[in-house]
Amino acid sequence: MTPLAGIRVVDFSHAISGPTCTQMLAQLGAEVIKIEPPRVGDAFRHYTEHAGLPLMSIPFAAINAGKRSLTADLKSEEGREIVWKLIDRADVLVENFRPGVLERLGFGRAALDARKPGLVSVSVSGFGQTGPLRDWGAYDHIAQAMSGLSMLNAEGDGPRKLGMPIVDSFSGYLAVIAVLAALRSRDATGKGEHVDVAMLDAALKLVATSVTIHSHTGEVPKGTGNRGYRLVATAEFYPTGDGWIALGANQQHHVEALLRVLGHPELIADPRFADHAARVRHYDAVRAWLVEVLAGETAADLEPRLTAAGVPAAMIRDIGQIAVHPQLAARGLLQEAILPGFDAPLAVVGPGFAVDRPAAPPVVPTLGGDTDAVLAELGYDAGAIARLRAAGSI
Repeated sequence: MTPLAGIRVVDFSHAISGPTCTQMLAQLGAEVIKIEPPRVGDAFRHYTEHAGLPLMSIPFAAINAGKRSLTADLKSEEGREIVWKLIDRADVLVENFRPGVLERLGFGRAALDARKPGLVSVSVSGFGQTGPLRDWGAYDHIAQAMSGLSMLNAEGDGPRKLGMPIVDSFSGYLAVIAVLAALRSRDATGKGEHVDVAMLDAALKLVATSVTIHSHTGEVPKGTGNRGYRLVATAEFYPTGDGWIALGANQQHHVEALLRVLGHPELIADPRFADHAARVRHYDAVRAWLVEVLAGETAADLEPRLTAAGVPAAMIRDIGQIAVHPQLAARGLLQEAILPGFDAPLAVVGPGFAVDRPAAPPVVPTLGGDTDAVLAELGYDAGAIARLRAAGSI
């Protein structure tokens, strides 16, 4: 049995943060029913890399495989009644509208408590349900910018955002943790609770060590760029004669093994390599030496030699290179999802940890593709469904 088998999730979420949360819940075995506006659906269906099918982008498929899609007009009385019937059967509700939107639609916390006191509800927003920034909108790069993350990633020409929606995704993962804790509490007390996840909070969680350093020293931490967190040249990114290599020689035994692999064991006695403090003090000289030596190596050849010697290291790969690495296959990290309209399966990333229970291939939901089936489960007959469709409520 999967861990969340029997748990039902009503999913009002869209874009990235909320859907990341609900996909993880689906990967853990929950039944997730995604509520989408009729005809247009989640705006993420219209995103960049399109699958060539109506209302189906590849980014949407990546974080929505394994869910069911039901269309309902939440501004119509009939659409809201469908959702209430789903909530009656649900354990969890997830939304990432701006604060106040769900309440205006009639599904605020007071209404949910009155109708389903054991429901766990989750709100993901840019700045949370409280505070002076409550009503501000946010995207991933806005949260990166405001949190200090972009400045920690700054280079010579100014701040830089990370090249993926890291705050959106991490907000979704924090929401999953909160849901699991709330479900455990509900099982013990019978009472649900509301979980308030803010993207700014999530971003600050990512830079937590820097926040604490600032608290202690009063200084503003600066990013380390490609340098490792311990600020030694032996833990950094370097170009080689063919490709790039990441070195992670932080400990003394790592450094000594690195020098042996590079053919310079005599430098073990060099005072510049004597200990961590010496390597920080002589950073520029050590780095210049490594740049010169590594230019005569190739990353693909150096990686196995270093790792065999116990030195943490990796050839710097792009997504295409890592996607076909046998390590991913051995871990079962990539799942084969069914993308309607295509014979070939679509690779989606699994929960991110190894489990003993193999999962059936998830299906990417077409817009409203499960509407009739879900409504039938709620007791609507074919005639009632046809009337709802004719009225535009589904």
